[in-house]
Amino acid sequence: MPSSTLPKEKNLKKSFDLLYKNYTKPEFLDSDPLFLCYLYDSPEDREFVGLLSALFAYGNVTAIRGFLSRLLEPMGKNPKQYLLNHGTKIWKNKLGPYRFQKEKDILLFLQAIRLAYLEIEKSGEKFLESWFSPIHPKDPGLEKRISGFQSRISEILNDLDPGWKSYGLGFLIGLGNPKSAHKRYCMFLRWMVRKEGPDLGLYKQIQTSELLFPLDTHINRLSNILGITERRTSDLKKSREITDYFQKFYPEDPLRMDFALCRLGILRKCKTAYVAELCESCDLKEVCKIYGKKKKKVGTATEN
Repeated sequence: MPSSTLPKEKNLKKSFDLLYKNYTKPEFLDSDPLFLCYLYDSPEDREFVGLLSALFAYGNVTAIRGFLSRLLEPMGKNPKQYLLNHGTKIWKNKLGPYRFQKEKDILLFLQAIRLAYLEIEKSGEKFLESWFSPIHPKDPGLEKRISGFQSRISEILNDLDPGWKSYGLGFLIGLGNPKSAHKRYCMFLRWMVRKEGPDLGLYKQIQTSELLFPLDTHINRLSNILGITERRTSDLKKSREITDYFQKFYPEDPLRMDFALCRLGILRKCKTAYVAELCESCDLKEVCKIYGKKKKKVGTATEN
């Protein structure tokens, strides 16, 4: 990233901290899929609901919420325990498809998660954190942890149904693209690992410094207009570049700004184009390329 395109780091940090202060608040939780986790009291239920919320977090927000409500409501106040006790029979021929997943795909996935929980309980564990460990322990990187989880779930699916590899179920688990940014898993792990609100801080072995930016549509766009990265391809490399950038300001917690930055897009506070009523009051205007161009243009016109 060319240093000539960036203001002084002191001003950058000040701008980011101001945005963090203004948007990392409980009243904005409702605009995030994480809010579903807070509908449940036990940490174990929050992890289970978080995994479902993250992996099904693609497509229209209204459709996502509608599907998750349809999925979770029959399980009551303790959805994880309900799944362990009763399996998936309540949804058969009732749940229906969601986007790329047929009902069969969804039920098979839930059966696999149920067996995963039953397996970890045998060793006295409450959470799936140990399943997010590399297949080869010496392999570094969060993507290796994610691959480890995917491999373990795939093994269970192979036992349940050797012919399970439909497009929909493969997409849900996130298989098939080694360059993928793993947005949904990175989002889930942010929720589970970070101890500062709004995140849950349930996982203890994975460090916040290991996390990678979830490359959703809002971070994807904002990272370019703020000069964080010049890369246009939404892939693992871009996620790393954004993470490395914020690691300069928050070495132990590079994802500190993720929730606040996403609010700019989700709450339509940034149109990725100059809009006076939005841009003039934006906390990041002094580090924004779009605002900088507008300011320069106005200055040139004034001089002339």
